[in-house]
Amino acid sequence: MKHVPVAASVLDLEGGALQRGAGQSRAAPASGAAVREAIELRCTMARAQLELPSTRSYLDAQWAFHSREAAECLDEMRGVARGFAIDERRLFAYLHLGVIADLDDGCTAWARSDRQHGAVLAKNRDFRGEHTSLQRIFRHRDPAWRGRRLLAVGSLGSPGVYSSGINSSGLALADTQVGTRDHGVGLLRYFLMTRILAHAASVDEALAIVNATAHAGGGTLVLADAGGALAAVELGHRRSAIERVDGGHLVRTNHFVDPGTAAQWRAPPGDRQAASSQLRRAAVLRAQQAAPGDLCVDAAFELMSRHDGADPLDGLCRHGGDGDALTISCAVFALSPPTLYFCDGTPCRGSRVRAAP
Repeated sequence: MKHVPVAASVLDLEGGALQRGAGQSRAAPASGAAVREAIELRCTMARAQLELPSTRSYLDAQWAFHSREAAECLDEMRGVARGFAIDERRLFAYLHLGVIADLDDGCTAWARSDRQHGAVLAKNRDFRGEHTSLQRIFRHRDPAWRGRRLLAVGSLGSPGVYSSGINSSGLALADTQVGTRDHGVGLLRYFLMTRILAHAASVDEALAIVNATAHAGGGTLVLADAGGALAAVELGHRRSAIERVDGGHLVRTNHFVDPGTAAQWRAPPGDRQAASSQLRRAAVLRAQQAAPGDLCVDAAFELMSRHDGADPLDGLCRHGGDGDALTISCAVFALSPPTLYFCDGTPCRGSRVRAAP
């Protein structure tokens, strides 16, 4: 499969945090109405939770925490909000919906050590359909990062690394949403992802940042670096869990695997998404175990393009049928040299492009 360079399609965001945030609206001035509509739609879905006094108190505490501990994250978010004419507290609440309402849209992420590329990391982004038109690749450059650059797959209206990304040091990460009862005041996962790619060059350095941080809780991170180190982080407020691998593979979907964090997993009985999460993880593990040696980029896309197998819920490439999530993109990161191979849309149909941080 030929991978076409996509340099002209990448939105370059340069400068300090506030400037990079505002750069989204300058780069995509016609998208303001669509951004505001997508944010309001998702907030409307969680209106009951957002109107609770306990939620308002929690968001106030989160605002105070981020003002004190992560001012640069709030600055980038403010730039996004001002550029698209969104109330910044409304945008802040929107970014917390995974914590407040445990809205769960899916996603499958895995990483595998690889002799040619150091490691390969892949993610199918399963999300609401309105984000298809807002999805972009962003290249961030900030003088505070001392020359490090990062490339992120995300959405207009959301700051920093909102789904997956890679930096010029050869470190990549991707997240998946997981509902949990273990939430509290701490760094939001999306802000954590940006902080890691801005300041870490390896999995070990990334884990040091994770261990030094108080977390809001919820979701997982899959990490890989150019040296072949891999890790999966399951984020809780009181308790997180780390699986670290040197040589091999690991997979995360939308449930916790570690016994300590799994005890706090929020999964309603009979929930379709919960069943799909476990079946998708098992499908990837079977495929990884059946593939000796390296797994090239084309093979990674082939795996992520698979549809339903023996069970109708174990397909990785999802088309939004019967209330299921929609796969709006597939990102495959090769770590050495740092490269993103990207399919905008379902990986079984879309064309692929290539970009570097």
